[in-house]
Amino acid sequence: MPLKMRYHRELPKEYKLNQITILKSHNKYFVSFSITYENKVLLMSKENLNINKAIGIDLNINDIALSNKELIPTNSKNFNSAKYSKIFKRLQRKQSRRFLKSKKEKTKLGVNFKKTQQRLNKIYEKSTNIKSDYYHKITSKLSNEFDLIVVEDLKTKNMTKRVKLKNVKAKSGLNRSILNTSFYQFTQMLEYKLRHNGKFFVKVNPQYTSKTCNVCGNVKDNLTLKDRKYICEKCGNAIHRDINASLNILERGLKSFGLGISLEDYKLKAFRVS
Repeated sequence: MPLKMRYHRELPKEYKLNQITILKSHNKYFVSFSITYENKVLLMSKENLNINKAIGIDLNINDIALSNKELIPTNSKNFNSAKYSKIFKRLQRKQSRRFLKSKKEKTKLGVNFKKTQQRLNKIYEKSTNIKSDYYHKITSKLSNEFDLIVVEDLKTKNMTKRVKLKNVKAKSGLNRSILNTSFYQFTQMLEYKLRHNGKFFVKVNPQYTSKTCNVCGNVKDNLTLKDRKYICEKCGNAIHRDINASLNILERGLKSFGLGISLEDYKLKAFRVS
């Protein structure tokens, strides 16, 4: 069925409109446009890559560590995860009680159940939108400021595998945090923005990035998640464990490009998310 559309502004002449998709989500309507256009961005080559515009990133539950020795909070200041989690759990318990009562008494779920479910959906949508907006701001700034970004090739499925019974409670809490952090969403945003700008996005093997000293290469096997500072027993290097990992990630990325450059010569300006 043909639909009339009033543009907020005219599309540029070089843009070709292919398809329009209308989506309804939680009583709201969204329209997405599929457009074809020629990207005239000049693709960067390894030969003209400036290593001072290369950075390694270590993604964690609480922060995003950059190899220029900065830590960015994983969650926006506008996103109170504890608050949302508390409300969400309370409403879910209420829904569960209603559902069990309905099943036991063999009655239909009432209007209040539907209203609460709508509220749950609204809270979830709001928390998702806040997180997504925050990630867009960080990834846009990173992709504009740097020409090469290196991250770990993380597999969320492997990170959230089941463990032995004695560790189940602690591991399940960690699993929820990993899933809530949305590592995949962050790296997807970063990758498509860098590639759109003709820049480089590299994934490296995550093995031992946290346990390896970025100065001497010594591997500290007894390092645990509780250890927030990396102190090398061999050379005495003392550094935040996530910054240490981000430096190792960057070095692996540079080596994959055939750039065996000492990180002592590597200098970066401070990065700030506005």
